[in-house]
Amino acid sequence: MIIAHGLLALPGKQDLVRADIRVSDGRIVEIGTSLSPAPGEDSVSADGMQIFPGAIDPHVHFDTPGFEQREDFTHGSMAAARGGVTTIIDMPCTSLPPVTSLSNFREKFSHVGKASVIDFGLYGGVSGHIADECINTHMAELSPYVVGFKTYFISGMDSFTHINHYDFARVIARASQIGRPVLLHAEDLDYITAATRSVQARARARAGTHAPEPAAAAQPVAGYAAAGPAAPGTWADYVEARPEAAERVAAATALALAHGNEGTLHVVHVGTAEAAELLAAGGATCETCTHYLEFSSADFDRLGAALKTAPPVKSPGHAERLWSLLAGGSISFVTSDHAPAPEAEKHTGSIWTDYGGIPGTGTLFPYVYSEGYRSGRLSLYRFLEVISSAAARRFGLAAHKGSIEVGKDADFAFVDPEATYEVKGSELLSKGTITPFEGMRLQGKVTNTFVRGVEVWNADDGIVVDPGSGNYLQWGY
Repeated sequence: MIIAHGLLALPGKQDLVRADIRVSDGRIVEIGTSLSPAPGEDSVSADGMQIFPGAIDPHVHFDTPGFEQREDFTHGSMAAARGGVTTIIDMPCTSLPPVTSLSNFREKFSHVGKASVIDFGLYGGVSGHIADECINTHMAELSPYVVGFKTYFISGMDSFTHINHYDFARVIARASQIGRPVLLHAEDLDYITAATRSVQARARARAGTHAPEPAAAAQPVAGYAAAGPAAPGTWADYVEARPEAAERVAAATALALAHGNEGTLHVVHVGTAEAAELLAAGGATCETCTHYLEFSSADFDRLGAALKTAPPVKSPGHAERLWSLLAGGSISFVTSDHAPAPEAEKHTGSIWTDYGGIPGTGTLFPYVYSEGYRSGRLSLYRFLEVISSAAARRFGLAAHKGSIEVGKDADFAFVDPEATYEVKGSELLSKGTITPFEGMRLQGKVTNTFVRGVEVWNADDGIVVDPGSGNYLQWGY
């Protein structure tokens, strides 16, 4: 197949280049001008289209098996494809069983191995309640099958609990030995538990409620699960209970515990600029998410639970600072932290129990293209880094993913630069339809998505492949 006359986003180029691409057996075999089709070879016209490497979203929660009322692998992967994402990496914590052992991995894979319409990888995880087994046995057994290990400094999940500082240092050391990154949800448990208790006490006093203070174990310290007492409170209370300081403390602690192995540490969904600066200076990597780049705590007044995530978005001014750090390389790339929930879980009547997560994989590439590249915040080189190539390198997939180059997979997102795209939750193809980006109009529109040379989605016909067409990717692919 030849893709003819497109404007290609090639690595190392300052501007898009008009050229043709020849694809054979799912790989790019030639890039040049005026390529002629061989007898019987198809040719696809890309006149007027910008062609980018398929986006990589290395932070999604597709919830299979166990929480499919929120999302499943097929719907999540379809939403990703619609937005130009061709590879995702799924987190180990929001499934039952969580991927904390080889047997658990096999159980999960039996459900997801033939469910995706795009390529995918998986993370393993280390849960605090079985830390010894994970460190001594499970991490090594899982390492051939996963591209990293997820941990939490704070968690509300009984099946995937937070890890203490001693065990985190051991996890970092073990992961360094076996050559995999450690991904950390970096908010400080001690800070948030105490802050939440104080904030809720004041909220009860404001409301004239004299109910006893909830037990510490019931405090809303969940990362993604809806947990905590149905206490009174405002969105300002939620933000105050999980402020910038909780991220700064956790980032500093993680660096101290990773001493000597800082390059193994990767902190996920950073929303606090100072935490990102600290991590970059200390030799670790981090990511941010589209919601931190667009929204602030002031937006809770109009969006409410549709904007709730953990960590929450931060005070006004942080978004532009994060954009600057992203452009300069202190933040490695952007992810979605895709974690939707149905209406009943998203709007429970209490800011403490409303589910903390949003759909995002389908809006990741369109948003960063529009508000990063087209707005001038990101150069073409940096846009390609943050949307694809940096994640491919970090998680061991760069041999065949992350850029438009001869020898790599023919993963493409076609963009019509003259069109616009209005975000509508009901059209995302995800099970989750409640998005803070609802109604936002973005520059450019993804018209076609190709995975290994096969069209997966187009704007006219929708998803045009069956579940199971996506390949499972391992470290070194």
